[in-house]
Amino acid sequence: MILMGAGTNHWFHSETIYRSFLALLQLTGCQGRNGGGWAHYVGQEKCRPATGWATLAGAGDWSRPPRQMIGSAYWFLNTDQWRYDTFGADVLASPLGEGRFKGMTAADCLAQSTRSGWMPSYPTFDRNPLDLGEGDDPVTAAVDQLRSGELKFACEDPDAPENWPRVLTLWRANLLGSSAKGAEYFTKHLLGTHSSLRAQEAPAGARPRDVTWHERAPEGKLDLLLSLDFRMTSSTLLSDITLPAATWYEKHDLSTTDMHPFVHAFTPAVDPPWQARTDFDAFRAIADRLSELAAGHLGTRRDLVATALQHDTPAETAQPGGVALDWRRGECEPVPGKTMPALTVVERDYTAIGAKFAALGPLVEKLGLPAKGIALHPDEEVESLRALNGVVREGPAAGRPRLDTAVKAANTILALSGTTNGRLATQGFRTLEARTGQEMAHLAAEHEGKRVSYADTQAAPVPVITSPEWSGSESGGRRYTAFTLNTEHLKPWHTLTGRQHFFLDHDWIHELGEALPVYRPPLDMHRLFGEPRLGPDGEREVTVRYLTPHNKWSIHSEYQDNLFMLSLSRGGQVIWMSPADAAAIGVQDNDWIEAVNRNGVVAARAVVSHRMPTGTVYMHHAQERTVNVPKAETTGRRGGIHNSLTRLLLKPTHLIGGYAQLSWAFNYLGPTGNQRDEVTVIRRRTEQEVTY
Repeated sequence: MILMGAGTNHWFHSETIYRSFLALLQLTGCQGRNGGGWAHYVGQEKCRPATGWATLAGAGDWSRPPRQMIGSAYWFLNTDQWRYDTFGADVLASPLGEGRFKGMTAADCLAQSTRSGWMPSYPTFDRNPLDLGEGDDPVTAAVDQLRSGELKFACEDPDAPENWPRVLTLWRANLLGSSAKGAEYFTKHLLGTHSSLRAQEAPAGARPRDVTWHERAPEGKLDLLLSLDFRMTSSTLLSDITLPAATWYEKHDLSTTDMHPFVHAFTPAVDPPWQARTDFDAFRAIADRLSELAAGHLGTRRDLVATALQHDTPAETAQPGGVALDWRRGECEPVPGKTMPALTVVERDYTAIGAKFAALGPLVEKLGLPAKGIALHPDEEVESLRALNGVVREGPAAGRPRLDTAVKAANTILALSGTTNGRLATQGFRTLEARTGQEMAHLAAEHEGKRVSYADTQAAPVPVITSPEWSGSESGGRRYTAFTLNTEHLKPWHTLTGRQHFFLDHDWIHELGEALPVYRPPLDMHRLFGEPRLGPDGEREVTVRYLTPHNKWSIHSEYQDNLFMLSLSRGGQVIWMSPADAAAIGVQDNDWIEAVNRNGVVAARAVVSHRMPTGTVYMHHAQERTVNVPKAETTGRRGGIHNSLTRLLLKPTHLIGGYAQLSWAFNYLGPTGNQRDEVTVIRRRTEQEVTY
């Protein structure tokens, strides 16, 4: 068994590391066995009743398809980190490659991935999709304009004002104090405020081939930053508007992960205080007000929605052989859903947004619920929800089950998911039986009559049901382990061949020499960006590898400013380093130090520990700059957070799509926000009496 957290995924060559893990497990026959396989402990990113949650979260009950984006690429473009790539994508290529990446940067690779339909990209075009949706045949018109060059993808000119993000809502996230990799790029280019960014933009010979370069980079793309939070964070401090939110002790909600076999409830101990509202109530109020304003502005419009070639759909067979053809360069024709994104016209009544938010839409019966390549049909569940939740009496949602409270929404999520509804789980397995010829329905049949309600989860944690939405089995009380359906019940793997793969034959993977799992070392930041070489340099500074593991004194950024947690640590930001590295620059435990690289500056105390290997430092993540962060000697500005020394780097092979298992799906495949290859220079502050 191989146990891991998210750290492996944070290296630039993360997928080659993962593939080496998988190869070892395949060679030893451990995959899909209890006590074996790989256990990837990032379960907070996956919820067990996934089908019901996805339906409500993406409004798939009212209109399809939803727009779902790859976060790493979105921020890479919109915070202008791509402008600071001073190397070409071909530096990653194998000596045996065909030169596919010659003259291309990571931004060019992303642009090709987008126009080939491999990865989603929003905003998609350089014109309003509501305007593109007008006319008799918007899809054909858009294709013709793309072919002629009259219409372009927004990712090919991210610094053009018409392509900027204008309004950003942060909810259940501390983007600017926890997760924004390349924090100083965010503050400079997205927010337009002070930053400690020290990097130089790419010189003329190293700029993108297909992405438009503006001589002056934008600073301050956003018009409005809105946050919902129950405490003051780096994000709320930088927000234009902050809406007070309820804590988990003040609202009805569900809690599940793929790491444990239960569904839990949040039940309020008290009502939200003063102006605070629950997430559900806040967004319902926003939806209602939007509907009121839409009556005089938007009304009903047709929206041209572009979507990537999706995994577990026929589109994953659209580009056979892993051949990377680019219609923009005349290598093929632009065909929606084949050689470019699929294009769908969706009619949207913006005056009905509030009414639709508070009711379950009709598409759950008409189209079913997609789940790992099969469709669940919840006709009976919709009728039971009418009886349980009540029915809307008038308006655009007349006759539909109500979703006007968080409890009703929770019951709906549970009713529409096989993991909490035995009838849907059994139905899904019977569909798989017909497709595969293998018996599987018995895995859920013991719970076919089981329906988990929100009240059940309030009484006690409720065990989930084995369902085709997931690859493991908990039938008969066994503990979940991934892929037992494949190994024990011969369900084909969701791959090109239906088997596990050592060999991957996409053109871009061949170009990097990674068709088989290979070792790729960390990126050479000295060669790529001119950072100092690792180790002491004879001056009173040392260059080290810079890692940002999960914090021991907080849960992400929550509790890091709690007095008890600060007292158990050093009262503020710290960087852990080895005795050898500390001695090389004259640092003693608890001295003030500064960490500096091209991305930014951090001022923190040193924790000198024999547990740290020489040449590597830790700055535990999500240590915000809200408590005990002095001004840095290097810049004269407030020191940064852990992500002030990091930035996003995109690997071309993470952008592949449209080819069997190498196809995009939400929270399944896409570029990682890697930052573990980073290095930084550590020096002791000359003045140990700091100022704030």
